[in-house]
Amino acid sequence: MKFLLEKTKDAGHRVTINIPKIIIDNAVFQEFSKINQNTKVNGFRKGKVPIKIIEQKYGNNVYYDVFNKLMQKFFFEFLNKEKVNIIGYPKYYISQKEDKNKNFNYSVTYEVYPKVKIKKISSLQVEKIIVNLTDEDIRNYIEKKTIIWREVNRAIKINDRVTISYSIYENNRKIDQFNDQKIQFVVFRNNLLNELNNIIIHHYVNDIIFLKIFFSPLHPENKLKNRDITFKIKITKIEEEEIKIDKNIQNAKFFKLNFQSIKNKIIQDINQFTQNHLKNQIIYKIIKNNPIEIPPILLQEETKNLHKKILEEYKIKTGNILDKKYHINLELQAKRRLSAKLILEKIINDNKILVDENKIELKIKKISEKYKKPLEIISLYNKNKILKKAIQDLELEKEAIKFLKEKIKIIEKKYAFNEFINYNLNCSEELYF
Repeated sequence: MKFLLEKTKDAGHRVTINIPKIIIDNAVFQEFSKINQNTKVNGFRKGKVPIKIIEQKYGNNVYYDVFNKLMQKFFFEFLNKEKVNIIGYPKYYISQKEDKNKNFNYSVTYEVYPKVKIKKISSLQVEKIIVNLTDEDIRNYIEKKTIIWREVNRAIKINDRVTISYSIYENNRKIDQFNDQKIQFVVFRNNLLNELNNIIIHHYVNDIIFLKIFFSPLHPENKLKNRDITFKIKITKIEEEEIKIDKNIQNAKFFKLNFQSIKNKIIQDINQFTQNHLKNQIIYKIIKNNPIEIPPILLQEETKNLHKKILEEYKIKTGNILDKKYHINLELQAKRRLSAKLILEKIINDNKILVDENKIELKIKKISEKYKKPLEIISLYNKNKILKKAIQDLELEKEAIKFLKEKIKIIEKKYAFNEFINYNLNCSEELYF
């Protein structure tokens, strides 16, 4: 059997396969014989109908079925021989000038899982955040919990709370459905587009600002997607933050009862952020040094899944059309997520990383403690293979990250608590997967 491999322009794969005529003739004859054994034709006994008559009556259907089966059979033989792991469904192509008197040629296009090669891990360097948390920081944190907003008559600064109203236009035509929307947010401490935060700085109450935004084809609001929209924004209020020290907070009894629990919660939050930040840095650096060519079919599927989640969230929460998460490049995010997944799978497989089943059981037990009937939750996880595999995958990922931490150079960088808070707020989103 002849297999001719080639690379297609869209980064896919194509194989041309040649099936000898004798194999096709034998397969067609066998199908005609089966029909003959089970078919009655006037003037002939069952099983005694001439093959030519069977061919005239059923030929087209038989040829179609035979070619279809043989094409699949020999393509999968090719996959087994070459040890190719395909993604999705292959597409078969038959030449329009096929000669029945010659060998049969056809081609198949398909996608394969990308080959992941990881190198230069030991030369990579990442930053580990160490936060210097003092008791004074905790006291200040507790005190700052009592905040009031005081209206001011000046230009907008970073960290001011601003109230705006807006209406939207396309080609100078007002879109009434989104007319006079009012939102309130703290400048650069919000989830809105950076363009909005940047444009309102240094403006005053009653100023009118115009902001043009292109809404991507994947934005959850159907009436706005794939359109250039102009926002007419009016600033209606500017407020600055004022710290109110509650005298009750200075009470020794209050501190004795609440200080340690608040401190533990802050430490827990810091640890979670710094661990995730370190993990994301490691993955980001590995991907940057070992780029992966993601097959289009995988990328399309992951983008589709991300889009579906955004649509579901938008419907439930009725998010603001200017929320940053609705304007991100979903295809780029999908590519990063897939690259991270493939990198971790490669690390796990190459280094034969396994997870202790006891850890899985402990994890399930810990999850169950958050519910009223923990035993039912444990039983649910143990019976549901999908849920249990999700826990196993998370634990495998942890072990893979632990392995990478031992290989990569980690530089500790110390932050005061206030510095860390600012870093957390401004941390680059490109590191998150």
